[in-house]
Amino acid sequence: MRRVVITGMGIWSCLGTTLDEVRQSLYDGRSGVIFSQERKDAGFRSALCTAVPQPNLKPYVSRNLRQFMPEEAQYAYMATRAALEDARLDPDYIAAHEVGIVYGNDSVAEATMEALDKFREFHDTAACGSGSIFQSMNSTVTMNLACLFRLRGINLTASAACASGSQSVGLAYLLVRDGLQ
Repeated sequence: MRRVVITGMGIWSCLGTTLDEVRQSLYDGRSGVIFSQERKDAGFRSALCTAVPQPNLKPYVSRNLRQFMPEEAQYAYMATRAALEDARLDPDYIAAHEVGIVYGNDSVAEATMEALDKFREFHDTAACGSGSIFQSMNSTVTMNLACLFRLRGINLTASAACASGSQSVGLAYLLVRDGLQ
């Protein structure tokens, strides 16, 4: 068994988009929860949700590649960039080593619903767009990140509702500890 350490962290959330912002939000007691008129109008029993800022990927990811990235993959991209920078893992290191990725992603319902709406409206799968199948995969986050960062190691997505993130950390720990990654 090998010793496992976390060498880099990144975040993109309703509490902030940097570790310092999130820490300050927690100290200040900010929850990131907002009232959503859109949810209220749609008939949800609760109009509460969180507001996560939309990242600007244009400086980092080409338009052609962004079309395959649903919202959650965009958040994950920014968090992963920060984590790799924090860990001081540059593209040369990644190219020379078998770096893998384990991420938690609970749902891709929005991309699936949008594609289905387009299909129903136009009665043609071409209307959904070439990126819709990739956006609808539950593994869309790890698939996108592995390609964008040129990762060649293990590529897993944990999907367990609110426990997805902690399951990912646990899986990554086991894979590294047991020498599988």
